[in-house]
Amino acid sequence: MPPSHHSSSHHSSSHHSSHSSSHHSSRSHSSHSSSHHSSYSSSRYSSSRSGSSYRPSTPISRTRTSQPYGWVGGNSGNPTRYLFMTHDYDYYPQGWTAPDGRSFAEGYYDENGQYYSNIVAAGATTMLHCAYCGNHMLYTWKDGAIPTCDKCGAQFQIDATDRAQPAGVSAPPTAQAKIIKTIICVFAVYFGISILSSLLSLLRMGWVASDSSGRQIAQMVQNSQESPDGRSNGDASGAKVGNTKNSIYVEEIGRTCYLDGSDWYDSATECWFWFNDEEAPAQWQYWFEGISSDYGEFGWMEYDMNEGAWYIEASEGNWVHLPDSYDISGLWHMTDEYTNAY
Repeated sequence: MPPSHHSSSHHSSSHHSSHSSSHHSSRSHSSHSSSHHSSYSSSRYSSSRSGSSYRPSTPISRTRTSQPYGWVGGNSGNPTRYLFMTHDYDYYPQGWTAPDGRSFAEGYYDENGQYYSNIVAAGATTMLHCAYCGNHMLYTWKDGAIPTCDKCGAQFQIDATDRAQPAGVSAPPTAQAKIIKTIICVFAVYFGISILSSLLSLLRMGWVASDSSGRQIAQMVQNSQESPDGRSNGDASGAKVGNTKNSIYVEEIGRTCYLDGSDWYDSATECWFWFNDEEAPAQWQYWFEGISSDYGEFGWMEYDMNEGAWYIEASEGNWVHLPDSYDISGLWHMTDEYTNAY
């Protein structure tokens, strides 16, 4: 997930002739809190937008379905649970047979009941089982390393790689949680409209005693129809990212994305993005899990349309070409990096 702030600079490079080169010079931002989603997470710029729905003190477990059953544990107790960026896993230290005769193997089961014999996660320690000599070994994985058995030297079979959640960051919300949140919002809006309609009916029927009361209620209705920045919800000029909308349709990827704190989020590509319009010229910036997250408190990315190349902020104000070692086949960007069409 991105850090709790935005990048304070752009990469230096030549751009379209219709835009100023100052677009890539260092610039200050106000702080902008956000928590972010390839399968890994990381950080963004230092700016001062307020807002922080991303700092729970304890990771949140995903809802589990289709899980193995009949585990008695013996001396092993309950299975060990790991909360990682892509999945949550329950680790069973030995195989067992359920009362109905179904057998389950030792190893890892994610929140959907998918089985893995061994998994490794950057920044975390997991238990590995050697298929050749039967050895069990606790292993702290460094991204890119090839785990080998410390007893027989054989290479472990690794079924999945993941990344530990940063301290104090919750797992991405499940689809079920998002649906519940949406339903609650819909009901809240419905009841709010019902109350306002009742008040207006009272006004029309003359049940409100004084003109001053009527004016107060009318003002309340008017205020409720305005967005936080003072624009009317029905005014197209108020359709600015982060103000009056909580979803956008992105033509480049052919799907709708929703606000995740102060940023838009595309779960399919685990990308957070925002239109940085705090300085001219404005530009889209992106946070891709598994790439941006490798850069600690930095890692925001920009696509240079003129060069046809990705840049990433490697350190404060230091923008570099994205290293060739990264797979960019799954990355996407807005067709015009300088235009906020939403």
